[in-house]
Amino acid sequence: MAVTKYGQYVKILSFRDYGLGLYRQGTEMSGEFLGLDVHIQYGTYWAAGRMGKEPYGPEVHDFDQVMLWLGADTNDLGELGAEVELCLGEEMEKHMITTATAVFIPKGFPHLPATINRMDKRFIFLVVSLAPELKATLVPSGKEPSEPVGWQSKYRDRVLRVAFTRKGAWSYGPRNPDDSGGALASIRGKDFDFLMMCESLKKAPYRFGPEPDKPHTHPNPEILIFMGADCNDLSELGGEAEISLGREMERYLITRPTVVVVPGGLPHCPLTITKVNKPFILTDVRPFGIGGPPPGQS
Repeated sequence: MAVTKYGQYVKILSFRDYGLGLYRQGTEMSGEFLGLDVHIQYGTYWAAGRMGKEPYGPEVHDFDQVMLWLGADTNDLGELGAEVELCLGEEMEKHMITTATAVFIPKGFPHLPATINRMDKRFIFLVVSLAPELKATLVPSGKEPSEPVGWQSKYRDRVLRVAFTRKGAWSYGPRNPDDSGGALASIRGKDFDFLMMCESLKKAPYRFGPEPDKPHTHPNPEILIFMGADCNDLSELGGEAEISLGREMERYLITRPTVVVVPGGLPHCPLTITKVNKPFILTDVRPFGIGGPPPGQS
């Protein structure tokens, strides 16, 4: 195997069955795996039913978190094809999730249980926790979940219906006419600095960025997740991508579901989708936002 300088930032993902109520095919990226105080997991469910583990009650944790229910139909990632009920707050407000939805969970905020009432299509459930490990504390509650709430709900502002916009040719500007045939959505943190973008990729070649052939940097870390969209087998990517890292522009070919962790200040790109056999998804997670110095630095 060739010696590389930045290969430790390119990590192939593995999937497993987490059991009843959890992912039937999922992957977990701990803080140790990512090299950041961030924990990410995503996967899919085979059937409707309760999400999580017994006793299926509300819980809290001492870190911020974002939960994303994402459709897997790359023609319309906003179409969830399922109905999920999620309880939020001490009042156990019951929110009904029927389209792609992000839910912001600040530290100390009670949330869950959640139940998949109906599943006409399988979807992807992704959770980003701003901590190296996923630890939660159950909160005893004698309350029953409310009736489904609507526009007047107390925690409405924590529930974002994710809108995908067709990303056509020239969307990056005059130096990049490329079109992946897909759509893009941006998710920004409610109570904490956070950004996540999801994009469906349907055609190649496709280059990212307004200066597609040049590297660039960000002050804060960036996590790029190349995700298969076939919920029958998330371990298959369905295409190929090529990314360059460092001033040396070391090239890495991505052919399987992979996470690329870009530390703050590390030059990266060009990033090019070179082949699409099946449409797939790129999720770009900026766990500490895009501006200012990297966490822990002044």
